[in-house]
Amino acid sequence: MLLPLLAILLAIPSLFAQGKVTLTGKVQKGHESDIFIATLPSLLYPEELRTIAKLQKGQFTLDIPVDKPVTVELVYGNESVPLYLEPGFDLTVSFTAGKMLKTLNYKGNGANENNYFALHTQRFDEEEDYQTLPDNVKLSEKEFLQFLEYRKEDQLAVFEKKVASKPVSDYFKELILAEIEYSYANDRLTFFDMRERMMLPARLTPSAAYFSFLDQLDLQQVASLESMTFPAFLRNYIIHLTREVQLNPTDKHYYKYAYDLVSQRLRGPSRGMAQAHVIRQSLQQGNVLHVPAMLQHYEKNTGNLLVHAALLRQYESHPGLGIGSPAPAFTLRSINGDTVALSDFKGKIVYLSFWRTDCGLCMVEQPHAQELGRKLQPYDVVMVNIGVDDNEQTWRSVVQSRGLGGVQLYLQGQGHEIARKYGLKDVPAYFLIDEAGTILSTKPRRPIDREAEKEILQHVLSNRASRK
Repeated sequence: MLLPLLAILLAIPSLFAQGKVTLTGKVQKGHESDIFIATLPSLLYPEELRTIAKLQKGQFTLDIPVDKPVTVELVYGNESVPLYLEPGFDLTVSFTAGKMLKTLNYKGNGANENNYFALHTQRFDEEEDYQTLPDNVKLSEKEFLQFLEYRKEDQLAVFEKKVASKPVSDYFKELILAEIEYSYANDRLTFFDMRERMMLPARLTPSAAYFSFLDQLDLQQVASLESMTFPAFLRNYIIHLTREVQLNPTDKHYYKYAYDLVSQRLRGPSRGMAQAHVIRQSLQQGNVLHVPAMLQHYEKNTGNLLVHAALLRQYESHPGLGIGSPAPAFTLRSINGDTVALSDFKGKIVYLSFWRTDCGLCMVEQPHAQELGRKLQPYDVVMVNIGVDDNEQTWRSVVQSRGLGGVQLYLQGQGHEIARKYGLKDVPAYFLIDEAGTILSTKPRRPIDREAEKEILQHVLSNRASRK
């Protein structure tokens, strides 16, 4: 999957300066054979690039091409943390396997930025007072805004205190301030949707000025565009814009209308990001009616050749599966030796994944998939995992040794007929299938995505509402 994109990157020299970052490290008590850097998923670049290093007695060195400040992800086994890089950084990192985020310690040029980044991430992920779900979303509008203001003020106070004693680069300051701002903005923007998905008994209506904060956001600031939370915010902002003008997602022209809307309302890089997202969503939902026209407009008016080429490849390789298409049937053997068919899950929503034991990202996402399955179980959503290893015993050993629960099925190799019917080109790959066995989405959010649960519940509730 990565080779075509890499070829395009290498063919456009202006995209790369000669900068690099060297990251050397030591992993304590680890058993994995490699560690890698992955570009974070973004609205603009749909394909992931990796820089991989082998570990020798727990030690490794990674040379990472970096031509501008960037946030990537450091992945080891089933753990991952965000990593901030600038050209010229020379970092040393150490951590204990199984406690990666809590034990991270950086030294060298860039250490102050990344030690703070680890603290910021840990607090946001683990501090109960920072979480919208499951309790704070139950608050009234006024109380929820008070919670968001408290969280923002607390994050700003901690940041100011830390950088006063451990100085960081000006760009990193802007990036963290943008991250704090868009975490606030995204949670505020989605508050009422989250309540709907939680099916809370008390239905609230936004006050007249509730969404006025959107007018104050700077959607063009470079640091804002590159914050980890901005892509999630922009996805939800596009939904908000389409609702304002009462666009109906079931309309076959919906994505063309949405594309025209973001083209009119937004400008600069955020406009290009939003346009690319709408095109990709149209492909994911199997609605290709207006994709050629949107691609032509995007190429002519946005001018990002790399993104256009990636979207064009997606269009040309579209498998034909889309919303409303029958999910290809299968009958496979489970880890327990039972015969399991897709039709066995009629009446339930199926989150179907294809994975392989030698796929690093697959292994990272397995624990997240297990947790996501537990969260979605009350909503009659079943996680069905199909391993596509060439060797069944290898797959069986990993499933058993890691204690992977749920529905675990085996399919011999990615070249199998069933894999071809699903248009499987690489793993991990995910599909969302409704109670009747038809496709709800060919590319739902991955289990590691913080918004995966929200998106799947949105599909579930929308699908059930349409059947009433």
